[in-house]
Amino acid sequence: MQIKSLLSNAKVILAAASMFVTLNSFSQKSKVETRSEVEYKQLHSSSFNDKNNKLFADGIRLKMDMSALDEAEASRNFDASGIPADELYGGIWSNSFVNIYGALNDVPASYKVDLSNFTIPHEGYMTSNFGTRRRRYHYGVDLKVQVGDTIYAAFDGKIRVTQYERRGYGKYVVIRHPNGLETVYGHLSKFLVKENDYVKSGQPVGLGGNTGRSTGPHLHFETRFLGRPINPNFIIDFDNKVCHRDEYVINSNSFRKTNSSSSVVAGRAGSNSNYKSSKSSSNKYVDGDVKYHRIRKGDTLGVIAKRYGVSVKHLCKVNKISTKTTLRVGKSLRVS
Repeated sequence: MQIKSLLSNAKVILAAASMFVTLNSFSQKSKVETRSEVEYKQLHSSSFNDKNNKLFADGIRLKMDMSALDEAEASRNFDASGIPADELYGGIWSNSFVNIYGALNDVPASYKVDLSNFTIPHEGYMTSNFGTRRRRYHYGVDLKVQVGDTIYAAFDGKIRVTQYERRGYGKYVVIRHPNGLETVYGHLSKFLVKENDYVKSGQPVGLGGNTGRSTGPHLHFETRFLGRPINPNFIIDFDNKVCHRDEYVINSNSFRKTNSSSSVVAGRAGSNSNYKSSKSSSNKYVDGDVKYHRIRKGDTLGVIAKRYGVSVKHLCKVNKISTKTTLRVGKSLRVS
């Protein structure tokens, strides 16, 4: 009887032990499966010291994948809840006026700006250029508009300012773009956006007008970087309503003033081709040494060559392409 009782107790102990092992294994398995994934590359190496590597996971040293940051910087995308180029602008975001960046010290020596999704703010021809104007300096270009004409955002961006300045811009809009630029649209008759709105390239932002210090309906358009004005002609071909190329590198030369008068004489098609920079200018786009054509639907090498009076062989040589290369709409092709 005693032996029978011992056997019975042993069975109970074995059953309990078996249940404990099973539960413990299930618990361990669940714990492993529900661990959050670590989004860094694991380096099984002791070549990094503790000072430079402070991230650990289960005793394995981690190093941030810097290539992911490089890709993010290259794309310069942002969502509607973010602020474009926020790090570049030192976290400064104000709805007060155009240039609020006087205190910025960390200005890069050069900066590459992506121009690939440009839209001309208005199709009107140039009536006044960047340059000296009597006792004042004109920091933008003026495009002919009629009161009520639609004005479009030049690039994707976020509306930083919608204000009224009676003795200056009149009703004006400032947009901060992910590519690092800010653009200004002055003398509007009506706002179609609000401060902190997110806009896409080509989206209406206002209606043309004659408000502020203005002698007739026109759009005053500026391109600025960290608050400093850049001659829009360095970036945009206003004759063809496109950018000179898909990228523009900003450096110290970008901020120089020209000795040219802001006055222009409109051609029959509204051309501003008579614009000439000062003789000391070293910007090849304004000087006319290099010209680019933005490829449109239906363009061929033969059509483009004929338009600019060059040969197909010349186009292939300066662009390092062949006659069989596919021309992609929206891309730039060098023509001189």
